[in-house]
Amino acid sequence: MNKTNLLSLFTLLFICCHLIGSAQDIDTEKRAYKIEIIVEGIEDSVAYLGYYRGDKRYVLDTTSISNKGYMLFEDKKLIKTGVYFLYTGSYTMDFLIDRSLEFSLTTKRETTYPDLSIENCQDNEQFKAFQLVMINHQQNMKELTSTLDSTSVSSDTLRVRKRMSELNELNTNKRDSLLQSFGDTYMSQILIMMAKSPELEIDSDSLTMEQKKAQYNYYKDHFFDGIDFSSDGLIRAPNFYGKVREYIERVTFQHPDSIIASIDYVLAKCESNPELFRFWMGTFFQEYQNPKIMGMDKVFVHLSDNYYLNGKIDWADSTLLAELEKEMKFQRENQIGLKAPQIHLIDTLENRTSLYDIKSDYMVLYFYDPDCGHCKKKTPVLYDLYKKMEGDFDVAAITVGTDIKKWKDFIKKFDLKGWTNLGDPYYKSNFRVQYNVRSTPQVYIVDKDKKIIAKKLDVEQIENFISDRKRMDQLSQ
Repeated sequence: MNKTNLLSLFTLLFICCHLIGSAQDIDTEKRAYKIEIIVEGIEDSVAYLGYYRGDKRYVLDTTSISNKGYMLFEDKKLIKTGVYFLYTGSYTMDFLIDRSLEFSLTTKRETTYPDLSIENCQDNEQFKAFQLVMINHQQNMKELTSTLDSTSVSSDTLRVRKRMSELNELNTNKRDSLLQSFGDTYMSQILIMMAKSPELEIDSDSLTMEQKKAQYNYYKDHFFDGIDFSSDGLIRAPNFYGKVREYIERVTFQHPDSIIASIDYVLAKCESNPELFRFWMGTFFQEYQNPKIMGMDKVFVHLSDNYYLNGKIDWADSTLLAELEKEMKFQRENQIGLKAPQIHLIDTLENRTSLYDIKSDYMVLYFYDPDCGHCKKKTPVLYDLYKKMEGDFDVAAITVGTDIKKWKDFIKKFDLKGWTNLGDPYYKSNFRVQYNVRSTPQVYIVDKDKKIIAKKLDVEQIENFISDRKRMDQLSQ
């Protein structure tokens, strides 16, 4: 099985386990609901009640719409706290479900929240108050933006920008006032997630490096202040998904070790909320299976070894865990920053050679198959680069094939003089697993200490990588 298919299997197995776990939660809790909605002016015939979960939307219930815009959603099945939506095809409206499970909403198609009438639901009274503040702010900002776009006078531009800044501050103050009045409610959690993050001015020339570092650490440490991770509705609040994404992708330094620490921090905060923990574990697990950025597979290895294979994931079945353990054997030993696995191979004269016996400041490990069409295209490209950058790096070209004649013919055909040409036709080593060589060609780069500094590069990326790395190493000396 190739890697792509194996990772797809992981995804399928995880989704199945995840859905089974979710179904078990539904069976253990019942909350009947009855929601009446009237929207004057809509002409659709079918209405959908749905909810947010992470960055996606799901349908929970459907009903018909009367000719007066009346809809009734009623069921005895589970309904959990969250931001929900009404969708009819031509119309949509968000509202909350939390403490009140039987309530009614009446409004007009063109003016949803200004004309919204609510019966028996304090949660949506709070939600309406918030929406009216936001609508007013957006209208004011839209007018100022239009004025800004239509003027070229410097004094007018400054005046408009000052007013925009004042309105932003006023809007923040209004939200803070709402937060104080709402008390300990689900709506207050939504407002906390929207609150302005701590000030971060690490680019300021007036700060020393230590001050910048201290300010950044404070910002990061207090990023989730006030958010109750045990809250049942957090997973169904779309702005919470964005908050976590911002923390991982923007606040966290984009290095595998930093991302691992931040993911561990988020998951630790989610431990008191099984549904939320399962969601974020699944999200991170799938996201880092096949990352687009070199070296980020280290995150996947960490999640696999420290959560799934460490007995912390109770919904993972034995099939997933067995396949995951097999996969980790291909990934654990070849992470960037680790010492390259030692391997003993033979040259074309069948002399034994150790990888660590080859001395080089920068060595390209080039794994190829003589029968591989892509290898036949990339090998001369790499050799031309080797000649062009002569002295900047060495190449250990390692065949994955077992046919010695084909191997020697390949070397002769492409005239690979100057390279260290190696192979393992008798399967004496385990390099195919240690270096995760399940497709060819594969490129690794190791430094003079045999530490892996790059992996799975395209041949065309080698020149820039080595040139940049040499400059960095020279500056650090």
